[in-house]
Amino acid sequence: KGRPLRVLGAGRCSRPLDLQVWDAIEGTLRCSSEEVSSGITALVFLDKRIVAARLNGSLDFFSLETHAALSPLQFRGTPGRSSSPASPVYSSSDAVACRLTHTVPCAHQKPITALKAAAGRLVTGSQDHTLRVFRLEDSCCLFTLQGHSGAITAVYVDQTMVLASGGQDGAICLWDVLTGSRVSHMFAHRGDVTSLTCTTSCVISSGLDDLISIWDRSTGIKLYSIQQDLGCGASLGVISDNLLVTGGQGCVSFWDLNYGDLLQTVYLGKNSEAQPTRQILVLDNAAIVCNFGSELSLVYVPSVLEKLD
Repeated sequence: KGRPLRVLGAGRCSRPLDLQVWDAIEGTLRCSSEEVSSGITALVFLDKRIVAARLNGSLDFFSLETHAALSPLQFRGTPGRSSSPASPVYSSSDAVACRLTHTVPCAHQKPITALKAAAGRLVTGSQDHTLRVFRLEDSCCLFTLQGHSGAITAVYVDQTMVLASGGQDGAICLWDVLTGSRVSHMFAHRGDVTSLTCTTSCVISSGLDDLISIWDRSTGIKLYSIQQDLGCGASLGVISDNLLVTGGQGCVSFWDLNYGDLLQTVYLGKNSEAQPTRQILVLDNAAIVCNFGSELSLVYVPSVLEKLD
């Protein structure tokens, strides 16, 4: 059977900082690259390529190579569902090697804090208050985007080349990736913007103020906000253009994006277990995986989808 590979940036320990590729099923280290100049802050996995962002503001481009024919046996996830491409799955018998192909040494003057890729573009955000758009084909910097007065904390980009950014200034900016111009500037949150995502008609943001705000993408007007439990404002995911899932204290909640109505709340443990739900990941079959305390929880609520239809 094919096995999924996942990429992890390791911290400083008894050996130099490196990039490691692990077998996600067996938990075994498949390969690593120790050609490192600074700590890794973010990664993107692009079929046979890996891009690593670093604390010194540089970008490293790696290729995954095997002794067998390098062709994925299958893919996990659907690229169109989110801004992150699916991870390839290789045979467990393949010998995998990770090779540094080239480096962009001064992508930013300060640490890179956000990294996303889609539609042949790589987008970086930095503590230097700017974003940069690179062409993946040759790593050429196409645009430097200036519009935030604080470090960039969240970036969203998808296959339709919709680009949104959030920062420590609490603002959200929408950009035209083809021209590098700013389309909208919204004062969104009191404090850092913690995450961003988009549907065909909305921009959805969360912040350290524990608010989730829904914006009209074409006008930049805020439609409504959802007050989250303390410490749960960053937990959100989009299942469809009409359905939002958010995390709370010991639960996840499903919302109708069109009207802001609460559809259903699912408790993950006993009602007395008031632990925040974090890091919601939406799977392709409309199930979600979330970090609940020291556990990972899987939730599938078909009744929510039926009611919404």
